[in-house]
Amino acid sequence: MLIHRLAIALALASLALGQPAECQAAKRQAARPWVTVVAVGDVQLGRGVGQAIARHGIDYPFARVRRLICSADLALANLECALSRDGVPISKRFSFKADPAAADGLRHAGFGVAILANNHSLDCGREALPESLNALRTRGLLSVGAGRDAPEAAAPLLIERNGLRIAILARTFILPEGIIYREDAPTVAVYDPDRINGEVRAARQQSDSVIVSLHWGIEYARQPQEEQRRIAHRLIDAGASLVLGHHPHTPQPVERYHHGLIAYSLGNFVFDPAGDGGRHGLLLRCILTRKGVASYSATPVLIRDTQPRPASRSGDASSPQPEQLDGVAAVD
Repeated sequence: MLIHRLAIALALASLALGQPAECQAAKRQAARPWVTVVAVGDVQLGRGVGQAIARHGIDYPFARVRRLICSADLALANLECALSRDGVPISKRFSFKADPAAADGLRHAGFGVAILANNHSLDCGREALPESLNALRTRGLLSVGAGRDAPEAAAPLLIERNGLRIAILARTFILPEGIIYREDAPTVAVYDPDRINGEVRAARQQSDSVIVSLHWGIEYARQPQEEQRRIAHRLIDAGASLVLGHHPHTPQPVERYHHGLIAYSLGNFVFDPAGDGGRHGLLLRCILTRKGVASYSATPVLIRDTQPRPASRSGDASSPQPEQLDGVAAVD
């Protein structure tokens, strides 16, 4: 119990440190029994995005969506790159490396949590993963889904906001390329079908609400597989309130299930896609209570010049319109 309280205290301190002054001011309000959560898809701060940051400054990638992120009590992003100065990218088709200073852009935008359970967190090898973790930690950002060994990577992140205790679990179905998995070395949390439901139940016993992030699915598929639907439903049945999906690089449906919500894929958010297929994503905003997700909105975003921006309702010819997003409604 003491360790649990300490974890929550550290999370609170880190979140406060990680938020810029204007974001903290926006959240100073009367106590209320719910938490506003914002979640976005893949954030890749290297390659073309890194070049844009070098030209325009650290805050450039998030300049057009900062207001939407900053207003949340808790904002999460799937960070899909290694943060390393000297790390050598693994030789493979796609290997993403960013300057650790790029994490300042996440903090300035209002993000509090970086999700690392994905197939790119080890793109500079396991030796560079502690550098990524330290780059986030020293900037007041929390991380989940990676650690100095497998137990640390799999541990839930515990956060308290507005009197609600929230547990966050992150798992990847997609194994990092070029890395031999070891439980006793820096690694990401890998999905285990025999353990995940029990891990969600255990996290629910420690918290008022559970968020599960899953890196899964087929790239550029517009619909999840039926097995993904079954897995997500079982996670809600086990006690999760919110299931967040990443990896397909394109949006997929958002589904209500009992008291919970499932975003099968949030698509890309900050990225430098080679073609139009990876230029779309969703910014998900939820009201989270002890009973589950009370309400939500999903804003389609379009990436131009590595910057996400709300997709135009009036009809950007290259952006998916609400009816193309399987019932996901655009909001201002």
